[in-house]
Amino acid sequence: MRKVLGLVLLALGCFCVNVQAAETLTGSEVLSVQKGGVADKVYMQMKPALKIATYNIGKNEIADDVTDFTALNTAIKNIGADVITLSEIDNKTARSKKVDQLKAIAEANGLYYAFGKALDFDGGEYGVGILSRYAITHSQTIRLPSGEAEQRVVLLAQISKPGFDSPLIIMATHLDWKKDPAIRLEQVRHILEVSIGDVSSDFKDISSSIKLLAGDFNSVRNERPLKEIEYFFNPVRKDGVDDRSWPAVNPAIDIDHIFTFKGQKWTIKNLEIPHDNENFMWSSVSDHLPVIAELELAEQ
Repeated sequence: MRKVLGLVLLALGCFCVNVQAAETLTGSEVLSVQKGGVADKVYMQMKPALKIATYNIGKNEIADDVTDFTALNTAIKNIGADVITLSEIDNKTARSKKVDQLKAIAEANGLYYAFGKALDFDGGEYGVGILSRYAITHSQTIRLPSGEAEQRVVLLAQISKPGFDSPLIIMATHLDWKKDPAIRLEQVRHILEVSIGDVSSDFKDISSSIKLLAGDFNSVRNERPLKEIEYFFNPVRKDGVDDRSWPAVNPAIDIDHIFTFKGQKWTIKNLEIPHDNENFMWSSVSDHLPVIAELELAEQ
């Protein structure tokens, strides 16, 4: 089993990280002191804002014509986010009639996009995606431990939004679905290691960068995989907001989530999980509801 990250000291852009087994913290290993990095900054006025959403669109084949994205494009417009992470994307598969789904959705909505392939499937590819109003300057797909189960990944994309003093790294994922959380725990631990630079990536100063993690975690809030994510990330939740997102027709459980990295402080201005209403039938698009958050950065 992969080692899990333990005690972290974040000060002046430097991390000291203990890497040890899940249940013991001995402080036997320390990462090298980071040189440089993204400087800490507190925003007193003119706080940068970001609207981010996560949406599993895997059941968009509900439609008779899987190449008709009319309802899905309407959903994307209704979400109206700066960044949307998407799960269960087909890229030129036979079942999707060889359509590059993410490209088609992005072009229809005037958005930039990045695709992260999890596996080869049905004559094409299958994975996760990120849509953005702002140019994606770099992206990378990192494979997660998946054992004998379906391969899963985390997709990282760097964007620069006006008003922010440094780029944001958006991390999109879709974790294993089995009832036994063992594989999800390994996947979560790997994501944590990526986020603080203990697993190599293409992103300079990733450990101190502004990071947001979102996707379909196939775990509810009190399940251990989500609790382990909270070593380094804060869940985006708001008192009084019902965050159940599946199944869309009558939601029972919360498995789609957004997290912000603990190196930053965000104010949650609004959190919404829209339900079927007279204006739009979300359950006609996917078996998941989107999770939509409006955030304001208080400390970089």
